[in-house]
Amino acid sequence: MKLEELIAKFAANAGLERVAATEGVWRFSADGNIFGVTQDDAGENVFLFGEIRASDPAKRDALIKSAMEANYFHRGTGGGTFALNPGNGELTLFESKRLEGLGEEAFYSFVERFVNALATWNGISGLAQTADSAPETSETFENPIGIGIGGGFMQV
Repeated sequence: MKLEELIAKFAANAGLERVAATEGVWRFSADGNIFGVTQDDAGENVFLFGEIRASDPAKRDALIKSAMEANYFHRGTGGGTFALNPGNGELTLFESKRLEGLGEEAFYSFVERFVNALATWNGISGLAQTADSAPETSETFENPIGIGIGGGFMQV
């Protein structure tokens, strides 16, 4: 199944209208946890990603240390991986799955598990938000695939 089809079914089941990708990224908010969905250039893998910001800049190093410890064999990430976004320096949780054979129910489970992990880490960071305090959805995500995930090695 193509990602566009999975997104359309996901949006319909969630009661969302006019869900469109911007620069190849679909953007969603689940209880204030903002996450993006995109795919690699070949359309073989789907990526979910969301940023976790430290509520107190003085505690940023402690948050990053905790995230890196959680990254160890995915012990505290729900299956995702943490990285620092080279574009803005923010801690980013992301996870990927092959699209081949990924059906509607498996996609929903994938999104649900990812959003739960994202919510947990937003809570740890002190930035857990309610739906009323979530940022406006007009903010856009930079497509992370441009940094070399799908097209070879990152240029240095």
